Amino acid sequence: MNWDDLRILAALEREGSLAAAARRLGVNHATVSRRIAALEDDLGQQLIRRLARSTPLTEKGRKIAAIAQEMEHSALKVVRAGHAAQGTLTGTVRLTAPPVLVSEIIIPAMGTLRSAHPDLRIVLSANSHIASLDRGQADLAVRMVEPQGQQNIVRRIGQVDFALYASAPIAKQPSAEWRFVAFDETLGHVPQQRWLEEYAGDRPLDLLTGDFHSQFAAARAGLGVALLPCIMGDACPEIVRVAPKQPEDRPVWLVIHADLHDAPAVRAVADFLVYVFARYR
Repeated sequence: MNWDDLRILAALEREGSLAAAARRLGVNHATVSRRIAALEDDLGQQLIRRLARSTPLTEKGRKIAAIAQEMEHSALKVVRAGHAAQGTLTGTVRLTAPPVLVSEIIIPAMGTLRSAHPDLRIVLSANSHIASLDRGQADLAVRMVEPQGQQNIVRRIGQVDFALYASAPIAKQPSAEWRFVAFDETLGHVPQQRWLEEYAGDRPLDLLTGDFHSQFAAARAGLGVALLPCIMGDACPEIVRVAPKQPEDRPVWLVIHADLHDAPAVRAVADFLVYVFARYR
């Protein structure tokens, strides 16, 4: 048996489809299908139902996927134990954070960390989705949503302020004529989106995007009023703050897996993040 095929089955059970599992694993759809078929041959069991529009796991497939996930979890504990045992500030630390925090706060300060620890390698993922520390997708995470999970060590390290911004011509228009730039359905649940929908009322939200950088560009291009992090908007001379009413700030959380809390390399990156966000605040 190729034990790596079990990892693919575990990913398929989590993601729910061959295509989603392929995206998560960084392979193509056909590879996932072929490896699952090879695992079925090895086990002599049908693990998935190959339907026209979906590939649900069979009952036996779900049982084996659960065992595979336990094996995956144990393997990650071995990796974290080895990582934590490193006594020097070398090696790789994987950090994930929302794109706007990466581009506007973390990257501009990264030179400080590199100067202090030149042998440290940082894998930095700018991702709006919440990476799983338990599944080994990251060693540390910076989040704008309060984290959950008993295996994580959580600390609030700062906040992000928001305001409404627009180009100068739009700022001069009567507010009743404003049109708004907002999130699409992928981030329609976030608090600032709900605030903007309430503030806009009957006025149109007619340009929807999936990230702050697109909204920032739209505001600069005069396409509407956008609710942006102040660290983006205040630094840009092409847009101005509009409207006195503003949403509440969003807290920023640092999350570290408990198994890695005392690893020197992880600790160094965590201390760097605490310093950077304290300075921004």
